Amino acid sequence: MEEQLNELVDFLSNPRPDVRELAASYIVGFSHPGSDAFAMLKARAEKIVRPLLVICHETPIAANNAASTLVNLTTDKSVCRLFADEDSLAMIVSLITIPTSDIADTTCMLLSNLTKIDSICRILATLNVGEVPGICNSPKALDQLTDVFVKGMDKKYNKNAKFSFLASVFADITNHSFGRRYFLERTAYDGKMPITKIMVFSEYPDLIRRGGVDSTMKNVCFEKDKHPDILNPKETNLLPYILLPLCGPEEFDMDEMEAMPEEVQLLGEEKKREQDPKLRACLLEAINLLCTTHFGRQTLRQKMVYPILRELHKADDDETCLELNERAVQLLMRDESKETTVDEVEDANEFEEI
Repeated sequence: MEEQLNELVDFLSNPRPDVRELAASYIVGFSHPGSDAFAMLKARAEKIVRPLLVICHETPIAANNAASTLVNLTTDKSVCRLFADEDSLAMIVSLITIPTSDIADTTCMLLSNLTKIDSICRILATLNVGEVPGICNSPKALDQLTDVFVKGMDKKYNKNAKFSFLASVFADITNHSFGRRYFLERTAYDGKMPITKIMVFSEYPDLIRRGGVDSTMKNVCFEKDKHPDILNPKETNLLPYILLPLCGPEEFDMDEMEAMPEEVQLLGEEKKREQDPKLRACLLEAINLLCTTHFGRQTLRQKMVYPILRELHKADDDETCLELNERAVQLLMRDESKETTVDEVEDANEFEEI
Protein backbone atom coordinates (compact mmCIF):
# COMPACT_ATOMS: atom_id res chain seq x y z
CA MET A 1 0.00 0.00 0.00
CA GLU A 2 2.89 2.36 0.76
CA GLU A 3 4.24 1.97 -2.76
CA GLN A 4 0.81 2.45 -4.29
CA LEU A 5 0.25 5.59 -2.26
CA ASN A 6 3.63 7.03 -3.25
CA GLU A 7 2.70 6.58 -6.89
CA LEU A 8 -0.66 8.32 -6.36
CA VAL A 9 1.06 11.23 -4.64
CA ASP A 10 3.38 11.63 -7.64
CA PHE A 11 0.45 11.42 -10.07
CA LEU A 12 -1.24 14.41 -8.37
CA SER A 13 1.44 16.62 -9.97
CA ASN A 14 1.41 14.90 -13.35
CA PRO A 15 1.26 17.32 -16.33
CA ARG A 16 -1.73 15.43 -17.79
CA PRO A 17 -5.13 16.58 -16.37
CA ASP A 18 -6.72 13.13 -16.84
CA VAL A 19 -3.95 11.53 -14.75
CA ARG A 20 -4.38 14.12 -11.99
CA GLU A 21 -8.14 13.54 -11.99
CA LEU A 22 -7.71 9.77 -11.74
CA ALA A 23 -5.18 10.14 -8.91
CA ALA A 24 -7.54 12.45 -7.00
CA SER A 25 -10.37 9.92 -7.38
CA TYR A 26 -8.23 7.21 -5.81
CA ILE A 27 -6.50 9.23 -3.12
CA VAL A 28 -9.76 10.40 -1.53
CA GLY A 29 -10.27 6.80 -0.42
CA PHE A 30 -7.13 7.03 1.72
CA SER A 31 -8.34 10.15 3.54
CA HIS A 32 -10.97 8.81 5.92
CA PRO A 33 -9.98 10.01 9.44
CA GLY A 34 -9.06 7.27 11.89
CA SER A 35 -8.02 4.72 9.29
CA ASP A 36 -4.52 3.33 8.79
CA ALA A 37 -4.55 4.80 5.30
CA PHE A 38 -5.30 8.24 6.74
CA ALA A 39 -2.17 8.06 8.90
CA MET A 40 -0.07 7.20 5.85
CA LEU A 41 -1.63 10.00 3.80
CA LYS A 42 -1.15 12.51 6.61
CA ALA A 43 2.56 11.64 6.69
CA ARG A 44 2.72 12.83 3.09
CA ALA A 45 0.63 15.96 3.65
CA GLU A 46 3.43 18.37 2.79
CA LYS A 47 3.71 16.80 -0.67
CA ILE A 48 0.01 16.72 -1.51
CA VAL A 49 -1.64 19.85 -0.07
CA ARG A 50 -0.51 22.18 -2.85
CA PRO A 51 -1.26 19.79 -5.74
CA LEU A 52 -4.71 19.11 -4.30
CA LEU A 53 -5.41 22.84 -4.03
CA VAL A 54 -4.49 23.20 -7.71
CA ILE A 55 -6.75 20.28 -8.67
CA CYS A 56 -9.61 22.01 -6.82
CA HIS A 57 -9.63 24.50 -9.72
CA GLU A 58 -9.92 21.80 -12.40
CA THR A 59 -12.85 19.61 -13.56
CA PRO A 60 -15.85 19.26 -11.19
CA ILE A 61 -15.17 15.58 -10.48
CA ALA A 62 -11.48 16.11 -9.81
CA ALA A 63 -12.17 19.24 -7.76
CA ASN A 64 -14.75 17.49 -5.60
CA ASN A 65 -12.40 14.61 -4.80
CA ALA A 66 -9.49 16.94 -4.09
CA ALA A 67 -11.57 19.20 -1.84
CA SER A 68 -13.05 16.24 0.04
CA THR A 69 -9.55 14.88 0.65
CA LEU A 70 -8.44 18.24 2.04
CA VAL A 71 -11.48 18.47 4.31
CA ASN A 72 -10.69 15.02 5.71
CA LEU A 73 -6.99 15.75 6.15
CA THR A 74 -7.61 19.05 7.95
CA THR A 75 -9.48 17.32 10.73
CA ASP A 76 -5.89 17.00 11.98
CA LYS A 77 -4.50 20.33 13.15
CA SER A 78 -0.96 19.48 12.11
CA VAL A 79 -2.16 19.43 8.51
CA CYS A 80 -4.06 22.70 8.96
CA ARG A 81 -0.81 24.51 9.67
CA LEU A 82 0.37 23.75 6.14
CA PHE A 83 -2.22 26.28 4.89
CA ALA A 84 -0.92 29.16 7.01
CA ASP A 85 0.14 31.39 4.12
CA GLU A 86 -1.61 34.08 2.09
CA ASP A 87 -1.38 32.26 -1.23
CA SER A 88 -3.12 29.10 -0.01
CA LEU A 89 -5.85 31.03 1.77
CA ALA A 90 -6.42 33.26 -1.26
CA MET A 91 -6.94 30.14 -3.41
CA ILE A 92 -9.46 28.84 -0.88
CA VAL A 93 -11.36 32.13 -0.70
CA SER A 94 -11.62 32.23 -4.50
CA LEU A 95 -13.08 28.71 -4.56
CA ILE A 96 -15.79 29.96 -2.20
CA THR A 97 -16.62 33.29 -3.83
CA ILE A 98 -16.61 32.36 -7.53
CA PRO A 99 -20.36 32.10 -8.32
CA THR A 100 -19.92 29.06 -10.60
CA SER A 101 -17.84 27.04 -8.11
CA ASP A 102 -19.05 23.45 -7.77
CA ILE A 103 -17.19 22.94 -4.49
CA ALA A 104 -17.98 26.19 -2.65
CA ASP A 105 -19.71 24.44 0.25
CA THR A 106 -16.99 21.81 0.58
CA THR A 107 -14.41 24.60 0.58
CA CYS A 108 -16.37 26.41 3.30
CA MET A 109 -16.03 23.23 5.35
CA LEU A 110 -12.30 23.22 4.63
CA LEU A 111 -11.94 26.83 5.77
CA SER A 112 -13.94 26.11 8.92
CA ASN A 113 -11.42 23.39 9.76
CA LEU A 114 -8.50 25.71 9.09
CA THR A 115 -9.72 28.60 11.24
CA LYS A 116 -9.30 26.45 14.34
CA ILE A 117 -5.65 27.53 14.01
CA ASP A 118 -4.86 30.97 15.44
CA SER A 119 -2.22 31.85 12.85
CA ILE A 120 -4.64 31.16 10.01
CA CYS A 121 -7.26 33.42 11.62
CA ARG A 122 -4.66 36.19 11.79
CA ILE A 123 -3.71 35.84 8.14
CA LEU A 124 -7.33 35.68 7.01
CA ALA A 125 -8.23 38.81 9.00
CA THR A 126 -5.84 40.94 6.93
CA LEU A 127 -5.91 39.02 3.65
CA ASN A 128 -6.64 40.90 0.42
CA VAL A 129 -7.78 39.01 -2.69
CA GLY A 130 -9.05 39.86 -6.16
CA GLU A 131 -12.50 41.43 -6.33
CA VAL A 132 -15.34 39.22 -7.60
CA PRO A 133 -18.29 40.54 -9.65
CA GLY A 134 -21.61 40.04 -7.89
CA ILE A 135 -20.37 40.58 -4.36
CA CYS A 136 -18.97 43.56 -2.47
CA ASN A 137 -16.49 45.95 -4.06
CA SER A 138 -13.78 45.18 -1.57
CA PRO A 139 -10.49 43.31 -1.81
CA LYS A 140 -10.70 42.20 1.85
CA ALA A 141 -11.28 38.46 2.13
CA LEU A 142 -13.47 38.82 5.23
CA ASP A 143 -15.65 41.42 3.48
CA GLN A 144 -16.17 39.03 0.58
CA LEU A 145 -16.88 36.03 2.80
CA THR A 146 -19.40 37.98 4.87
CA ASP A 147 -21.13 39.26 1.74
CA VAL A 148 -21.34 35.85 0.07
CA PHE A 149 -22.64 34.34 3.33
CA VAL A 150 -25.55 36.81 3.29
CA LYS A 151 -26.23 36.78 -0.45
CA GLY A 152 -25.69 33.05 -0.79
CA MET A 153 -28.37 31.75 1.59
CA ASP A 154 -30.79 29.28 -0.03
CA LYS A 155 -28.49 28.99 -3.06
CA LYS A 156 -29.31 32.51 -4.28
CA TYR A 157 -25.73 33.38 -5.27
CA ASN A 158 -24.44 29.97 -6.33
CA LYS A 159 -26.92 27.22 -7.25
CA ASN A 160 -24.53 24.66 -5.76
CA ALA A 161 -23.89 26.28 -2.37
CA LYS A 162 -25.55 27.60 0.80
CA PHE A 163 -22.33 28.83 2.48
CA SER A 164 -23.61 27.87 5.95
CA PHE A 165 -20.20 26.68 7.17
CA LEU A 166 -18.88 30.23 6.89
CA ALA A 167 -20.77 30.90 10.12
CA SER A 168 -18.32 28.56 11.83
CA VAL A 169 -15.45 30.54 10.29
CA PHE A 170 -16.89 33.76 11.74
CA ALA A 171 -17.24 32.11 15.15
CA ASP A 172 -13.58 31.07 15.02
CA ILE A 173 -12.38 34.50 13.89
CA THR A 174 -14.25 36.17 16.75
CA ASN A 175 -12.35 34.04 19.25
CA HIS A 176 -9.78 36.80 18.79
CA SER A 177 -10.13 40.49 19.59
CA PHE A 178 -9.08 41.48 16.06
CA GLY A 179 -11.93 39.38 14.69
CA ARG A 180 -14.44 40.83 17.11
CA ARG A 181 -13.34 44.35 16.21
CA TYR A 182 -13.80 43.54 12.53
CA PHE A 183 -17.41 42.51 13.05
CA LEU A 184 -18.15 45.51 15.27
CA GLU A 185 -16.61 48.24 13.10
CA ARG A 186 -17.99 49.73 9.91
CA THR A 187 -16.46 48.48 6.67
CA ALA A 188 -14.85 50.89 4.23
CA TYR A 189 -16.88 49.75 1.23
CA ASP A 190 -20.44 50.21 2.56
CA GLY A 191 -20.15 51.78 6.03
CA LYS A 192 -22.01 48.91 7.72
CA MET A 193 -20.95 46.67 10.60
CA PRO A 194 -20.57 43.03 9.50
CA ILE A 195 -22.28 41.75 12.66
CA THR A 196 -25.48 43.55 11.61
CA LYS A 197 -25.49 41.59 8.37
CA ILE A 198 -25.26 38.13 9.93
CA MET A 199 -27.18 38.55 13.21
CA VAL A 200 -30.48 38.29 11.33
CA PHE A 201 -29.82 34.54 10.96
CA SER A 202 -30.10 33.82 14.70
CA GLU A 203 -33.41 32.01 14.05
CA TYR A 204 -32.56 30.58 10.64
CA PRO A 205 -33.70 26.95 10.10
CA ASP A 206 -30.21 25.69 9.17
CA LEU A 207 -28.56 24.61 12.43
CA ILE A 208 -25.00 25.17 11.21
CA ARG A 209 -25.75 28.70 9.98
CA ARG A 210 -27.63 29.88 13.05
CA GLY A 211 -25.26 28.06 15.42
CA GLY A 212 -22.22 29.85 14.02
CA VAL A 213 -24.08 33.15 14.07
CA ASP A 214 -25.11 32.64 17.71
CA SER A 215 -21.50 31.93 18.66
CA THR A 216 -20.31 35.01 16.77
CA MET A 217 -22.89 37.20 18.53
CA LYS A 218 -21.78 35.84 21.87
CA ASN A 219 -18.10 36.31 21.11
CA VAL A 220 -18.41 39.99 20.15
CA CYS A 221 -19.92 40.62 23.60
CA PHE A 222 -16.44 40.05 25.06
CA GLU A 223 -15.55 43.53 23.79
CA LYS A 224 -16.70 45.45 26.87
CA ASP A 225 -15.86 48.86 25.49
CA LYS A 226 -18.24 48.15 22.62
CA HIS A 227 -21.26 47.38 24.82
CA PRO A 228 -22.76 50.86 24.26
CA ASP A 229 -22.66 50.32 20.48
CA ILE A 230 -23.76 46.70 20.72
CA LEU A 231 -26.86 47.69 22.69
CA ASN A 232 -27.65 50.90 20.80
CA PRO A 233 -30.76 50.41 18.59
CA LYS A 234 -29.33 52.97 16.16
CA GLU A 235 -25.96 51.24 15.94
CA THR A 236 -25.51 47.47 16.22
CA ASN A 237 -28.85 46.68 17.91
CA LEU A 238 -27.69 43.16 18.74
CA LEU A 239 -29.94 42.56 21.77
CA PRO A 240 -33.17 41.65 19.91
CA TYR A 241 -31.36 38.96 17.92
CA ILE A 242 -29.95 37.45 21.10
CA LEU A 243 -33.37 37.49 22.74
CA LEU A 244 -35.58 36.32 19.86
CA PRO A 245 -34.44 32.66 19.93
CA LEU A 246 -35.03 32.64 23.71
CA CYS A 247 -38.58 33.95 23.43
CA GLY A 248 -41.67 31.77 23.38
CA PRO A 249 -45.38 32.49 22.83
CA GLU A 250 -45.96 33.97 26.30
CA GLU A 251 -47.83 37.23 26.73
CA PHE A 252 -46.39 39.89 29.02
CA ASP A 253 -47.93 42.69 31.04
CA MET A 254 -48.29 45.83 28.95
CA ASP A 255 -45.75 47.74 31.04
CA GLU A 256 -43.18 44.99 30.57
CA MET A 257 -43.83 44.47 26.88
CA GLU A 258 -43.73 48.13 25.89
CA ALA A 259 -40.23 48.50 27.37
CA MET A 260 -38.89 45.50 25.47
CA PRO A 261 -37.18 45.87 22.08
CA GLU A 262 -39.83 46.21 19.39
CA GLU A 263 -38.57 43.09 17.64
CA VAL A 264 -39.57 40.84 20.56
CA GLN A 265 -43.00 42.32 21.18
CA LEU A 266 -46.26 40.55 20.17
CA LEU A 267 -44.58 37.43 18.80
CA GLY A 268 -47.79 35.41 18.69
CA GLU A 269 -48.95 31.97 19.74
CA GLU A 270 -46.83 30.11 17.19
CA LYS A 271 -43.49 31.52 18.38
CA LYS A 272 -41.07 28.73 19.28
CA ARG A 273 -37.85 28.90 21.28
CA GLU A 274 -34.48 27.62 20.15
CA GLN A 275 -34.67 23.84 20.53
CA ASP A 276 -30.93 23.17 20.78
CA PRO A 277 -29.82 23.55 24.43
CA LYS A 278 -26.22 24.32 23.40
CA LEU A 279 -27.39 27.28 21.35
CA ARG A 280 -29.70 28.48 24.14
CA ALA A 281 -26.71 28.28 26.49
CA CYS A 282 -24.60 30.25 24.00
CA LEU A 283 -27.19 33.04 23.88
CA LEU A 284 -27.52 33.06 27.66
CA GLU A 285 -23.75 33.40 27.90
CA ALA A 286 -24.02 36.44 25.64
CA ILE A 287 -26.51 37.98 28.08
CA ASN A 288 -24.19 37.22 30.97
CA LEU A 289 -21.33 38.90 29.11
CA LEU A 290 -23.44 42.00 28.56
CA CYS A 291 -24.06 41.99 32.32
CA THR A 292 -20.34 42.34 33.02
CA THR A 293 -20.57 46.12 32.53
CA HIS A 294 -22.74 48.56 34.43
CA PHE A 295 -23.96 50.03 31.15
CA GLY A 296 -24.97 46.56 29.96
CA ARG A 297 -26.87 45.71 33.12
CA GLN A 298 -28.71 49.03 33.13
CA THR A 299 -29.70 48.65 29.48
CA LEU A 300 -30.92 45.08 29.96
CA ARG A 301 -33.00 46.24 32.92
CA GLN A 302 -34.51 49.07 30.91
CA LYS A 303 -35.27 46.69 28.04
CA MET A 304 -37.08 44.29 30.39
CA VAL A 305 -34.84 41.32 29.73
CA TYR A 306 -35.70 39.84 33.12
CA PRO A 307 -39.32 38.89 32.22
CA ILE A 308 -38.03 37.09 29.13
CA LEU A 309 -35.52 35.16 31.26
CA ARG A 310 -38.24 34.41 33.79
CA GLU A 311 -40.48 32.78 31.20
CA LEU A 312 -37.55 30.96 29.64
CA HIS A 313 -36.62 29.53 33.04
CA LYS A 314 -40.13 28.11 33.43
CA ALA A 315 -39.93 26.36 30.07
CA ASP A 316 -36.29 25.16 30.15
CA ASP A 317 -35.17 21.77 31.41
CA ASP A 318 -31.47 21.94 30.60
CA GLU A 319 -29.28 22.29 33.72
CA THR A 320 -26.61 24.39 32.03
CA CYS A 321 -29.19 26.78 30.60
CA LEU A 322 -30.97 27.06 33.95
CA GLU A 323 -27.71 27.87 35.72
CA LEU A 324 -26.76 30.53 33.15
CA ASN A 325 -30.25 31.98 33.33
CA GLU A 326 -30.13 32.23 37.11
CA ARG A 327 -26.71 33.85 37.04
CA ALA A 328 -27.91 36.53 34.62
CA VAL A 329 -31.00 37.16 36.75
CA GLN A 330 -28.85 37.60 39.86
CA LEU A 331 -26.76 40.23 38.08
CA LEU A 332 -29.82 42.05 36.78
CA MET A 333 -31.82 42.00 39.99
CA ARG A 334 -29.06 42.90 42.44
CA ASP A 335 -28.72 46.36 43.90
CA GLU A 336 -25.97 48.51 42.42
CA SER A 337 -23.49 50.20 44.72
CA LYS A 338 -20.93 52.91 44.07
CA GLU A 339 -18.36 50.20 43.46
CA THR A 340 -20.45 48.21 40.96
CA THR A 341 -21.27 51.28 38.91
CA VAL A 342 -17.56 51.85 38.40
CA ASP A 343 -16.00 48.39 38.58
CA GLU A 344 -17.06 45.81 36.05
CA VAL A 345 -18.02 42.26 36.92
CA GLU A 346 -14.84 40.24 36.52
CA ASP A 347 -16.19 36.89 35.38
CA ALA A 348 -16.23 37.32 31.61
CA ASN A 349 -13.45 34.79 31.16
CA GLU A 350 -15.75 32.07 32.47
CA PHE A 351 -17.55 32.18 29.15
CA GLU A 352 -15.15 30.70 26.61
CA GLU A 353 -15.09 32.12 23.12
CA ILE A 354 -16.47 29.41 20.84
